[in-house]
Amino acid sequence: MCICQQGKTRKYEEFHQGTKSQKRVIDENNFTYRHILSEVDKFLKPPKRILDIGCGAGTICLYYANKGNTLVGIDISQRAVESAVESAKYLELKNITFKAMNFPNEIPKGMFDFIIFTEVIEHLEDDYVALKKIFCLLKKGGIVFISTPSRNAPLYRLGLVKEFDKRVGHLRRYTMEELEEKSKKCGFVILETRKTEGIVRNFLFLNPIAGKFVRFIKFFLSDWVTFVDDISLKLFGESNIFIVLQKPK
Repeated sequence: MCICQQGKTRKYEEFHQGTKSQKRVIDENNFTYRHILSEVDKFLKPPKRILDIGCGAGTICLYYANKGNTLVGIDISQRAVESAVESAKYLELKNITFKAMNFPNEIPKGMFDFIIFTEVIEHLEDDYVALKKIFCLLKKGGIVFISTPSRNAPLYRLGLVKEFDKRVGHLRRYTMEELEEKSKKCGFVILETRKTEGIVRNFLFLNPIAGKFVRFIKFFLSDWVTFVDDISLKLFGESNIFIVLQKPK
C-alpha cells in the first residue's frame, strides 16, 4: 500500500473512530436519509441484489435488507465495517454482507441489480474509473443512484466550507451538467436528476455545533425542518445533487 493510500485509509478510520453498532433500523422519515430513501425507493420494486459502495456504518444497507433485498456493503474503513457487521448480527439480518474494500482499486465479486453510491465519488481521485467499474458491476438494465455535493451550494459559493471539504477528504464538487456528461461517457442512460438540500439542511450537517442537534430532529420535527429547508432550496439553490443512471438493457 502506497503512503498516500495509507494516509487516506487512516483519515477514514479516524472519522469512524466513534462509530457504534445500531440497535434498530431507521424509518423512511429519518431526517438524515429521508431524501435518499425516497429517491432509491422508486426503483426497488421488486426486491433486488444491491451493492452499497461507501456504506459506512451500514445504515442504508440495514434499511434495505430489512425490506427483503440482498445487500453487499463495502467501505474503506475497517472500523465502520466491523460496526455494520455487529449491527446486522444484532438485528438478525442474514441477507446482508459487509466487507472492507478500497473501491475502485478493489471490487466485490458478482453482478448487481442496483448500486448505491452516496457521498463517495467526490472523495475518489479518478471518478471516471469509478463510474466505469460501477458500469461493469451492474447487470444489463441495472441502476445506480449517486449523490454528491453541489458546486452551486450557497455555503460553498460563500467560501464557508473549504475547511470542511478538506477535513472530510472532498477532492471536488460537481455541477449537474458535469456529472451527466461523465456518466454518458461511461455508457449510462440518465433516468432522473434532482437538485436537493437547501442551505438550512446543509448548515446542520456542516457546522459541528449545529450538527449535534440533528439526532433530535425526529417525527414531526423532521417534516417541519424539511419544509423550511425546501423553501431555502427554492430561494438559494441546491447543496446536493442526485442522479439515477441505468446500464442499457
